[in-house]
Parts: sequence; structure tokens; C-alpha cells
Amino acid sequence: MPIQHVLVVDDSKSARLMLRKMLQGFGLTVDMAESGEDALVYLRDQRTDAIFMDHTMPGMDGLTATRQIRADPATAAVPIAMYTSKDEPDYQIQARAAGAIGVLIKPAVTEVLGAMLDQMRAAVDAAAPSAASPAAPVTGLTIEQVGKLAVEKAEMVFYEAIESQVLPLLNDVVAKLRRDLDTNQRSAVEEIATRICATRLAQWRPPEPPPPEDSTVIWIRLAPRLNDRLEQFRQQERADLEELARQVAIQTCKEQLHELSGRLVRRLSARFAEAVQKAGAAARQAAVEVAQEAAVQAVGQAAAARAGDQDAATTAGAGAAEQIVQRLWAAARRDLQRRIYLAAGGAAAIGISAGLLAYVAR
Repeated sequence: MPIQHVLVVDDSKSARLMLRKMLQGFGLTVDMAESGEDALVYLRDQRTDAIFMDHTMPGMDGLTATRQIRADPATAAVPIAMYTSKDEPDYQIQARAAGAIGVLIKPAVTEVLGAMLDQMRAAVDAAAPSAASPAAPVTGLTIEQVGKLAVEKAEMVFYEAIESQVLPLLNDVVAKLRRDLDTNQRSAVEEIATRICATRLAQWRPPEPPPPEDSTVIWIRLAPRLNDRLEQFRQQERADLEELARQVAIQTCKEQLHELSGRLVRRLSARFAEAVQKAGAAARQAAVEVAQEAAVQAVGQAAAARAGDQDAATTAGAGAAEQIVQRLWAAARRDLQRRIYLAAGGAAAIGISAGLLAYVAR
């Protein structure tokens, strides 16, 4: 069964007109109501093939109006689609529970609206065999209803005239103004900028130079700073000179200590060689003396041997000679150690003196 007559229920006049225009594009006849109560009054006397119901309206909301329409046997088969900005899944469930076949989201799109009309046609076709009750007769309209319909038709004619005649003129005026603005914008901006620059240049005055200051005042201000800078320079120069003198002294001491150490090594080597030679000569002299004493003792022992036992005399002479040689060798060794200790002590004293000089030079 085709859908030819549609009722739009919405408290917003702009929303009603927009949806009506879109439905008229599908070749449908559209009536409008401002609230749920007005929709119920309309359905008492007239019939429609489909209803687009807003949700938020003063007084009765869309879901309550949908439930009452479904509760009336005369209008129970009319498909209803909620026309609202609510797109939550929970709201769609509530709408279907109230009796709506779906939700058309504001603002409507032509493709979605066409799909919704197809769904309404399918719902009407499905409900057509079960509609056994005859249509209720149309009763006469009251004066108030006729006046209301006349006002609605007059508003529709007025808005259609605005859309068909006034809006094109306004669009032409807006386009002309935009072109004029685009054309004259550059010259107007340049003129405004020129005026602003001229005004600011006319108001601008060069800053006055500061009055010259007295040289005495300048000197009073600069003297403490000059003295501070001079003192800093002196301290820096003094520190630099002290550092330079310390470096030179260290370098000189290092060179002198190197030369002094070379001299000490050469002198100690000569002293040590001389001490060794003297010790060797002393050892040789001690050996000669021991040999002489041994010879004397041997002669004495030989004489004694002639007087007494030859074997006892020989043994006594040999023991006496050995004791003399050991005594002389111990004396020579002590003298050699004393000379070596003296040489080592002198070298240590010279090394300590060199270390003190290096420490003082730092």
C-alpha cells in the first residue's frame, strides 16, 4: 500500500518546514502539528499514512504520544518514526518498545529518509490484511479547527513564498555584497592603514636628549669603578708574576739539582773507588804484616823445636800464626766497612739537602 499522506509532529517550526520540504520531494502530501496533543486531536478527525514524531516537546513528549496512538485501534496500524537528535542505542530500544518502527536522526538526509519511507511502506503492507475494522467516518470540523488549519495553510504559503522568492533575492544580494567586499577590500584596507600611519606620524615626537652632565659628576661616578678595576688588574698582575717566578725557580732548581746530582754521583764514585783502593792496600799491608809475624813465629817455633818436642812446637806455631791472620783481617774489614758507611752517609746527606732545596723552591 503506498504512502501518500504524512503527518509531521514537531514543536520547532524550522524543523517541520525542513522535513516537509524533503517529504514533498518524494511526492507526498504533508500536514504538520506542533505538539503531541495536537497530533492526537488531528488523528481524531483525519487520517494519515505515516507519522514523523519529535521526542522533546512542551507537554506530552513523543514516546507518550506514540503509545497513545498505538493504543487507539483506529490508528494502531499507522507507522510512526521518531524524528529526533537522540541517537543512543538505549533510546532506539525505548522507541521500538513504545511502538515506533525506527528513529530518523536530525538533521534528516535524503537517502536515510527514503529508506525510512520504504520501511513504513513495508509496515503498512504487513498490517493491511489484519486491518478488519472499517475506517471511522470523518465528522465535520469545528470553527477553531478550521481557523487553525487556515492559519497553518497561510503559514505554509508564506514560507513557500519566502523560500521561492525572497531567499533567491537574499542570496543574490549576499553574493553581490561579497563580490563588492572582495573587490574593495584591498583599497579600503590600504586607505585605513594610510590614515592610521598618518595619524601616528602626526602624533609622534622625537625623544628629547638627556642634558649633558658635569665632568666632575662623571668623574665622581667613574672613580670608584676605575679604582676597583685598577686594583683587580694589580692583583691579577701580581698573581701572574708570582706564578711566573715560581715556575722559573722550579725550573732553575730542577736544572741545578740535576747538575748537582751529577756532580755528587761522580764525586761519590771517585770516593768509593778511592776507599776500595785504600781498603785493598790496607788488606795487602795487613797480609804482609801477618806473613812477617808468622815467619817470626815460625823461626821462634823452629828454635823451640830444636830444644823440645818437634811436633808440639810445630802445632803451637801454626795456631799462633792463624790467630794473628784472623785478627788482622777483622781489623781490615772493620776499616773497609767504616769507609763505606761514611761514603753512604755523605750521599744521603747530599740527597736530603737537594730535596729541601726543591721543597723551598716550590
